[in-house]
Amino acid sequence: MGVELNIVRELATVCVTASELAAIENLIKGELRKPAFVEQFDKMTGVIGECYGVTAASLQPWLDMTTETEFCDKFDSIHADYKATYLIATNRPRVISEQAYLEYMALREHKETQTAYPLMKRTFARLDEFIDKWITNDAWLAMSIENLLKMLHRFLNEVAELKQKDPTDAFTIFQAAMVALRPYYALLESVEPLRAPCCSNKASTLRD
Repeated sequence: MGVELNIVRELATVCVTASELAAIENLIKGELRKPAFVEQFDKMTGVIGECYGVTAASLQPWLDMTTETEFCDKFDSIHADYKATYLIATNRPRVISEQAYLEYMALREHKETQTAYPLMKRTFARLDEFIDKWITNDAWLAMSIENLLKMLHRFLNEVAELKQKDPTDAFTIFQAAMVALRPYYALLESVEPLRAPCCSNKASTLRD
């Protein structure tokens, strides 16, 4: 399996989790409106949303590079910055997940989470499984983002090596990968409940 397909696969996985969390949020906040509960729910989803912010910030500079001229002028400096920061970025989702779990436990103290209403009972069960599998015990979201960023690093190194020999060929390969990533990146940005964490202040996400 080529590295490009692995990158796309991991990004697609991250997008699926964002969509699932957004669906859960829409269902819960559509039925439960007590201010204290909603505030705590927003804290939890806001923290989880930072994982998507890390992903978006890591991809944005590459996706913004759309012409061969930009590629030739900017690739080396952006690549150097990525190499200097990506290991920090790979660890961020695990740290974020620990905080998200604390916010989730605080949410579970609200009586609304113990509802017997079938739709909400089922939706909270979905949230429990999401937190257990993707955020805390199995930490699949953090692992997917980590794999994505590490494979992107490998791909960029290959492009950088080829760029020294033939910039046009290097750009062709680079651009083909970016074309494959763009639909998933757009999906990640478009998930309404998570839009602000994903898209705001991207430049600082990797530095913090």
